Amino acid sequence: MTGTKSKDQMTPNQPTSGVTPFITVAICTRNRASFLEKAVQSVISQIVSDCEILIVNNASTDNTPQLAAGFVAAYPQIKVITEPELGLSAARNTALSRARGKYLVFLDDDAEAEPGWLDAYRDFFLSPPVTNIACVGGAVFSRHEAPPPAWFRPGSDVLDLGDYPRPFQARAGPWGCNFALHREVSLELGGFDVSLGRKGKSLAAHEESDLIERIWRAGHEVWWLPAARIKHFVSAERLRLGWQLRSQYNQGQSSAVIQLRMAATKSRTLGLLFGRLLVAPFHLALNILLALVSLPFRKGQIAAPALLRCARIAGFSRLLLSEMFQSFSVK
Repeated sequence: MTGTKSKDQMTPNQPTSGVTPFITVAICTRNRASFLEKAVQSVISQIVSDCEILIVNNASTDNTPQLAAGFVAAYPQIKVITEPELGLSAARNTALSRARGKYLVFLDDDAEAEPGWLDAYRDFFLSPPVTNIACVGGAVFSRHEAPPPAWFRPGSDVLDLGDYPRPFQARAGPWGCNFALHREVSLELGGFDVSLGRKGKSLAAHEESDLIERIWRAGHEVWWLPAARIKHFVSAERLRLGWQLRSQYNQGQSSAVIQLRMAATKSRTLGLLFGRLLVAPFHLALNILLALVSLPFRKGQIAAPALLRCARIAGFSRLLLSEMFQSFSVK
């Protein structure tokens, strides 16, 4: 949105009573009060009469409740719900069930919407190119707290797929920090799997990928919307190799959970278990060898990705081993 307000844009104290929201912007948050304030402020100036903001406080122990209460007092288009069950998926499911909008747009609490972000989603859903779109996602640009290390792959924390809206290809989908869902369709498909996604210190992931896969399978389309742009904060901790290794390990476990579910039949499950576990040692050995050989060269730009692949393979294999042992113990 430009500096000129659209004719139906709300002033901070304009009431919302009697207006059924078309879009709900959901910001799920836990113990990030300083980030939350920036995220909400980036959206509130874009809110129009048929939109609302829903803050889901996920068991925060900092001053998030007080900050959220202040927002509610200042802006009638903001509502706050507390979700005591720890986990991003639980918080997102609460947003799905309690939002009033036909469409639900998720913005991470450490992200800031760029001007025109909400208008892009709203205009797209008011005049969709096809009728069966159930998920849309926009561009993500990073805002680093510290300069990335030399081994960090440039652009790996950026999502920019071009200047024109189009369907996602090859069963891919948007990133969870900036995407929108058809609320009713998502609820019918079961919402987010609470066994996936961030929970406390766990860096588990792919709860949005899992839901998007179910959206694909149900016959709906997933679209790219370049005009819906955000800036996503990347802390200095996330740029450390140790954090990246732990993240990849947890993502590997999450990927295994999804693939086991997709296997569906017992024979396919067994094929996945034994097939992937048989090749895992060779994949690990090759990547470890590559990391060791390439370590002195190109400032770790070859070695680091190889180590990250090792962590992902290890996480994937660890989950498959656990599943296999559980299967045999049941028998």
